[in-house]
Amino acid sequence: MKQPTMYIPMPTPALCAAERQLKKRGVLFADSPQDAEYLLYPAPTRLEMLSDCTMDQTVIGGNLDFLNEAVERLDLLKDPYYLAANAAITAEAALALVLKELNCEISAANILILGWGRIGKCLTHQLHHLNANVTVYARKDADRAMLRALGYRYCTREDLDRSLCRYHCIINTVPAPVLGDNAILRSGCLKLELASGIWLPGRDVTVAHGLPGLCKPEASGALIAKTIAYHLGGKL
Repeated sequence: MKQPTMYIPMPTPALCAAERQLKKRGVLFADSPQDAEYLLYPAPTRLEMLSDCTMDQTVIGGNLDFLNEAVERLDLLKDPYYLAANAAITAEAALALVLKELNCEISAANILILGWGRIGKCLTHQLHHLNANVTVYARKDADRAMLRALGYRYCTREDLDRSLCRYHCIINTVPAPVLGDNAILRSGCLKLELASGIWLPGRDVTVAHGLPGLCKPEASGALIAKTIAYHLGGKL
């Protein structure tokens, strides 16, 4: 069976780690993009990255809806397994930032997590097991019901407006403005932005985008390789 051939036009530490893992599975890496069946890009992928791509190659990356319909693709950011596992890596890296930057002991910290998506769930679980006082802002009734069932503290929009000044740390996972520009926060509050864009108010926001690739490239690369290997299936 002919082994798949891949090329990485824009190497990053995570993609280099993925290359090492894929080579162990028999994937061949070409010396030029013209000799590869698959082109592996960072996720999310931008249009200007794809200057080497031709219509007969498969693009692997993220947020690939801008591609011509005729171009074969593997969109990592639409793969449920990848998204769930990447959220866990993101949460672990974010937790390391919180432990480093927080100006009090974690067990004495009141921490607010905005959002109960994949990253919010992982962070809540991790912080809860470190005995932090975690509160989750969840917009949906069903999410608040799940938080209650799991024994986690939550707040509504009305609760949020009344209690912001008590939090030592606010972590945003929602790609939308939850807190207004005039929100009154505790002095020295650590504000960590994990969602795409900058949605937390103020100039002292710690923007933490792309944490898996930056802080845990080996884990991120292993996940990328595992996801690709699963989709290549019988070709490996």
